[in-house]
Order: sequence, then C-alpha cells, then structure tokens
Amino acid sequence: MSLTGFLMKFNRYFIQHLVDFFIKMLCVFFFFFFDLTFAMQINMDRGGDAKRERRSDEDRLSNLPESLLCQIMLNIPTKDVVKSCVLSRRWRNLWRYVPGLNVEYSEFLDYNAFVSFVDRFLGVERESCFERFRLRYDCDEEERTISIVKRWINIVVNQKLKVLDVLDYTWGNEEVQIPPSVYTCESLVSMKLCNVILPNPQFISLPLVKAIELDIVKFANALVLEKLISSCSALESLIISRSSVDDIDVLRVRSRSLLRFKHIGNCSDGWDGCEVAIDAPKLEYLNISDHSTAKFRIKNSGSLVEANINIIFNMEELPDPNNRPKRKMIRDFLAEISTVKTLFISSHTLEVIFDSSCELPVFHNLSSLHIDFEDHSLKMLSTFLQSCPNLKSLVVEFKDSSEEDGVGVLSIPLCFLTTLEYVKIERPITGEARGMKLVSYILENSPILKKLTLSLKSSRENEESVILKELLTVPRLSTSCKVVVSDPRSCWLLA
Repeated sequence: MSLTGFLMKFNRYFIQHLVDFFIKMLCVFFFFFFDLTFAMQINMDRGGDAKRERRSDEDRLSNLPESLLCQIMLNIPTKDVVKSCVLSRRWRNLWRYVPGLNVEYSEFLDYNAFVSFVDRFLGVERESCFERFRLRYDCDEEERTISIVKRWINIVVNQKLKVLDVLDYTWGNEEVQIPPSVYTCESLVSMKLCNVILPNPQFISLPLVKAIELDIVKFANALVLEKLISSCSALESLIISRSSVDDIDVLRVRSRSLLRFKHIGNCSDGWDGCEVAIDAPKLEYLNISDHSTAKFRIKNSGSLVEANINIIFNMEELPDPNNRPKRKMIRDFLAEISTVKTLFISSHTLEVIFDSSCELPVFHNLSSLHIDFEDHSLKMLSTFLQSCPNLKSLVVEFKDSSEEDGVGVLSIPLCFLTTLEYVKIERPITGEARGMKLVSYILENSPILKKLTLSLKSSRENEESVILKELLTVPRLSTSCKVVVSDPRSCWLLA
C-alpha cells in the first residue's frame, strides 16, 4: 500500500476512534445518571423499609417504556449495553431486545473474544427487525475475517436490516466482498461501506434505500456502481469518496430521486481520462472536491439550490488556449450550476476558469457566495462578482499580504454595489495593503451594506489601535452599516 493510502486510512481510523470516544462518554453519563437517581431516591426516603424498597426501583430510567430504552441503547456500544444487565432484574435481559449491533474490534482483548461476542449477540432470537448493523474492524486475521464478516452480514440481512454500516480499517491487501444478499434486502434504508468490495449484482431490489455512502470501495466491474445508483428508486443522498482503486473511468450518477450528492476524489496522480457525469433532475445540493478528475458533466440541474465546488479539471499547469473542447466543458459545467442560490467556490477553481478564458454565465439566483483566495489575485473576485447581480451575502477567505497584488485595479461592479447587505472576511486582517484595500472597497462602494464582520491578527495592542483608527477613517457609502471587529481577546463595534 502506498504512503498516501496508509495516511488516508490512518486519518479515518483516528477520526472514527475520536467519535467513538464521545459515544462512550455519553454511555458513562447515561449509567451515572441512573446510579445517581437511584442513590438520591434511597437517601430521600426515610419513611420505612417497605417504602424505601418500593421507591428504590422507581428511578426515572426504569420507568421508561422498554421500547424507548432499547432505542436509547441502540446508540451505545453493544459491549456496554450488555454490561447493563447487572443493574437490576428488569435490565438482566433487556440487551437481548436491542434491535442492532454497534461493535468495534478495538474494544476486545483478542480476535476470538471479538468473534465470540458478535456470534452470541446475533444468535439471539428476535421478534422485531434488526435495525442497525455497525461494524468496525482492523484485525490481522484477514482470511478468517473475510468469511466471518460475510456470514454476519447475511444473518442481519435475513432479519430485515435497515442500516448497514461496515468499515474495514485493516491495512492489508484483502478486503471483504459484500455478499450479494445485500442487493435484495428490501428493508434496507441506509448503507455505509468503507474499504470493501461490491460484487457484480445479478439482480437489485432496494426500494427503500435513501442514503448511500461509499468510501474507497472497490467494484467488481465498472458498471456495478452505475447499476446500484440507478436501481435505488428512493435514493436521496449519495456520498462517494474515490481513489484509483475503483478502476472506474466514467462515473455515471443517474437518479430520478437524488437530492444530495457529494463526490471526493483522493487520487494524487490525476485521472486524465476519467469523467463524472451527473443526471439527477431533483438534485438540490452538490459538493465536489476533486483535483484529479478531468471532466465533469451535469444535465437536468434546474432544481440545484446549493453547490460547493473545489475542482481544477486535472489542470495543474496553465491550460492550452487552443483546447476548445476543454473550455467548452468547463463553460457548460458552470452554466449547469448557475441556478444555485448558495455557492461555495475555491480559488483553485476560479483560477482554472480565468486561465482558461472561459466566459462566465450569469448567476441570477445567487444570493450567498463563499469564496477563498489563498495566495491568488483578488482581481478574480471583481470579475466573478460581475456575474452575480443579486448577491446579498459575501464571505471571503484570503491571506493578507503587504503586496499590492493588483488590488489597485480591483473594481466593484454596480450590481454588487446595489444588492450586497452582509460581508464577512474570515481570515484575520493584519493591516497590510491587501486586506485594508479590500475592506475600503467594500465600505466605499456598498450603498445598502448592513454589516461588515472582520477579525484582527496582531500580537501588540498598539498595532490593533492603528488598524482600528484606519478603519474609522474609511468612508462608508451606507449610512446604516455596522463594522464588527474582533480578535481573540475582545470585540469592537464601529457603528
């Protein structure tokens, strides 16, 4: 495995352990509250042995309906759920009725204890459906684990499973192949898979699936993912995090029900011939973060409301001005997302757009824009804003600098002046030319601006004082504009 793949898996492993730590803390609080309530009732009851014995069992948690207790325990690690059997006679067998498994290999002393625990829990007969199967494993017994995990999945699928959540953190070459029975689990509502293999389906019947999340998943062939997406008639949310292991040249997302789609490309080498093609007429939210894929195509995007775009179309170097197909593809992509009301766009994407000399479409519906600039020229901001005639809210992230960087020619278009109401500059202003020039342009050219929010970055109070005095001298075209300035220690309102 490459160093990049190792680090990616390590980061996911660390984050998941952090999340599980907080879940365990919730569990500790849950049982601490039980013990505290129990003790308070005993201390408050001094009226006699019979009365004390009667009240000792009447704590708040035990008075909850059994069905509600089981739903609460469904969100707690199963190993801790089983421990609750020692609390009282009523709790002795309650764990048997919890309709789900939430287990991680790292919670056990050895591999055999892990397998034995899961086998015993799944062996319990249940009248209700198995709502959730959440499994995390990173054990070294690869060959045994592959067959065991497949057996466990088959068991829960046959119990009308609703949520399948399997993450393989094993840093090896062998992944679990999800059994074909999952494709015909008609009770399934949500599926989250990481570092596994999806086989070629003979038949797919998933009428209730609303959410799919696939993280570094391999596929038996290039059509598996396309078949899966198009066969889920109720699919609303799709998240795909890819690497070069999936061997898919053209990722087609065709869905008549899809509302939200997030695509993350994790290949550092670039995919020159790779393409993402989206056809989802009901799509409302689109999030793409991918510097590797060369082509993005969208059609039937009239329902799109919000987009978060961080792509460079696999163009690390200056584009060829004679590459007309590439320019047309970028222009068509921008036209398809031009109906959005909220847009997050990276400076890398803007740089590619302007270096390609692509004509920008008009974003008539855009009211909220979030844009970052890193070390890129602020001139791009002015040009992009000319295509946003109805913009009301602007959030700018950029790195302040002493270099002019062309800000002397930064022009604020009339459409920007007449509509903008709220501006926030997220990165601290240091008092250098770049940041102060932008602040001045905003204040001097926005007649209905209501609020400008910014922060300072200075280690000395006298430097902050100089910046604040300079801000006070900047003319404001809007008479009702408030300037809110903050730093880690205090906040000022320059009304």
